[in-house]
Amino acid sequence: MIALFSASVATKLLPHGVPSNFWLLRTPGIASADEDALVGAYVASLNAGDADGAARGLAALTARPIAVEFEPPEPAAAPSRVALSDGAVAEEIGSPHRTFLLPGARLATVDELDYGDGGLGARVWDASIGLSIWLCQQSAGALEGKAVLSLGSGCGLDGIAAALAGAEAVALTEVALEAADDAAARRESGEFGGGALLENLASNAARSGVGGAATVSALDWVDALDANFAPAARYDLVVGADLVHDEKYSLNALAAAVSAHTARGGVAHLMCAAGRPGLERLPDALLRHGGAVERAQFCVMSSYGAADVELVSWRPG
Repeated sequence: MIALFSASVATKLLPHGVPSNFWLLRTPGIASADEDALVGAYVASLNAGDADGAARGLAALTARPIAVEFEPPEPAAAPSRVALSDGAVAEEIGSPHRTFLLPGARLATVDELDYGDGGLGARVWDASIGLSIWLCQQSAGALEGKAVLSLGSGCGLDGIAAALAGAEAVALTEVALEAADDAAARRESGEFGGGALLENLASNAARSGVGGAATVSALDWVDALDANFAPAARYDLVVGADLVHDEKYSLNALAAAVSAHTARGGVAHLMCAAGRPGLERLPDALLRHGGAVERAQFCVMSSYGAADVELVSWRPG
């Protein structure tokens, strides 16, 4: 994507704040020149103080697989880097507030958490932004009246996007483990986060205007491995973003949870960052429950870089 503008802009032109990033969900092999041109035209209108041109430019952007992220009103603190137990390093964004204008002019505002409170669910991952764009780009009415389950919701962006795109009911879920006694268990449960995730999910749904459609509850995928497990409900659509961080988080449990909660005739869509340990084994884990798997490659591009992602879709037999 092209570089962001740096000139001062009149506040009256920016009802959502100052644009800080442009996110594009691109299919490999398809150039993004048209999207780059639209971003350029929008930025030029902002710099020129052209309110009508900026409005037209933003409308054109939200008709494409693009999310426009806006700066929070307060200054952001410097980002910090956090080392995870598997050796990966995550960057904590200075400001917890993030606002995205998704395709179809759907506005989602979510707060992030400190890593100590939310673990891996504390931040909005690129795959969650990509899945949110993808959901909002589906054919008109594709989500209308649907019941949706979001697994490992984190900050809730993709589940909120489903609600904004017309889903009748969206269940936002997270595992909320209590602090353990021994150091190893504490470290692992810390990566999963705790009750703060559930509280933040409810707040994010409310601030995004979908509190009436969204419910929040705890759900541990491992429970689905029990032969006597009975899901509280089955859903037309099950979604999840970046749920395959490492094989130690149990692909079998994730696949069992997907299978248990997807209604007959329904579908599950899981978008994961390419290269995640265990991603190549995810389709086989799902196929052990029957049904069919489809895989699609995408790239989530932003003003600061790009990340390859894969959408794994599973339909029950």
